[in-house]
Amino acid sequence: MWPRADVVVGNPPFLGDKKMRRELGDAYVDALRATYAGRVPGGADLVCYWFEKSRAALASQALTAAGFVATNSIRGGKNRAVLDAIVQSSRIYDAWSDEPWVNDGAAVRVSLVAFGANGQAAHLNGQPVASIHADLTADTQPGDALNIVSARPLTANKMACFIGGMKKGAFDVAGATARQWLRLPNPNGRSSAEVVKPWANGLDVTRRPQDMWIVDFGLDMPEADAALFEAPFAHVTASVRPQRAAVRNELEKARWWLHARPAPDLRKAVAPLQRYAVTARVAKHRLFAWERTGGVIDGQLVAIARTDDTTFG
Repeated sequence: MWPRADVVVGNPPFLGDKKMRRELGDAYVDALRATYAGRVPGGADLVCYWFEKSRAALASQALTAAGFVATNSIRGGKNRAVLDAIVQSSRIYDAWSDEPWVNDGAAVRVSLVAFGANGQAAHLNGQPVASIHADLTADTQPGDALNIVSARPLTANKMACFIGGMKKGAFDVAGATARQWLRLPNPNGRSSAEVVKPWANGLDVTRRPQDMWIVDFGLDMPEADAALFEAPFAHVTASVRPQRAAVRNELEKARWWLHARPAPDLRKAVAPLQRYAVTARVAKHRLFAWERTGGVIDGQLVAIARTDDTTFG
């Protein structure tokens, strides 16, 4: 319980969804999510719970205002749900949408958000505005229709955008190693090119191509069949199997030679294409690159299953 107060201000811990269990423990995370079920989406960052707790206190008139520092991801995805609720029941009256910050010695980008049912004039990034939306954009004049939060998805773009796969283990190898494996024979008479493929992650888009490859036994290749690709399987046995033995997920532990999340919908969508566009999920600038079909992309990338230039303007 928080003590009774007029205003709450804070800098909650910057813990993403996937780090919460490791840092806080299963019992705490399960209890937290159960308490806020229906109000904070599963997968939201820890900071979102401070926003929702304050919104509820405002609604019951236990608070008059609140303000928090959050990572700038509060503006989108599942995190934004807590700001949607605030805008519906109260108002954001002051915000800085994307500011530099230092957290535990690391440079990060943050959003600073103040909200409450007071009559204070709204300011976004230090400039007066008519109102502030949940994505921390604003109407500059009363009656402006710039609230993209209420925009509806285009049905033509349904099933066009996919997050890359999650391997969970050291499946990746340097290009020189991969090319050496491709020259080696296998007892099944097949080329290792079937299971050793070019691999790209966020750095390949935001910096320079790294010439990394990955062992990929597809969605469900049996262990006995995978073992017939000798060099790639030996690498996965030595490098991935010990890592998977320690994971919590029993299926990932049992299917240790396969990627944890191989992105089947993505694979199906790009299979008939010669190329598709990719962009990094987290980057200072929004950059796009073409990726040739036949490789594998990491979960740091988003794929857009379109091959034409017109889609991208």
